Amino acid sequence: MLRAITALLLCIPLFASAMEKAEGVVYCNGKTNIEYRLVNPDNNGTASDVDLTINGKTSRLMTAYSWFGSNQVAPKGFQFAILGEKQFDPLLVFVDYLIDAKKQKYRQCN
Repeated sequence: MLRAITALLLCIPLFASAMEKAEGVVYCNGKTNIEYRLVNPDNNGTASDVDLTINGKTSRLMTAYSWFGSNQVAPKGFQFAILGEKQFDPLLVFVDYLIDAKKQKYRQCN
């Protein structure tokens, strides 16, 4: 029994290091966690790609900085859109929150 407990305690650091730690701002809505990182942060405002992590799975996606190419004024706080897939196409990035294609709002949670 003591051996089993010792083996378990030795494995815990391995599991903890296998999980990816969030590096930036994490946004949450229910059980969904979203984090994004601009690929070229020096080109903030013109970076064409972003690494989007949803519940631990990361994909590289394109960004769009205009309000869908229209002549309309962008909503207050709009920064850019991440062009993803399904419910996250587009994922709208605002100053304090994100909104997905199903109009679900994600707020900072870290």
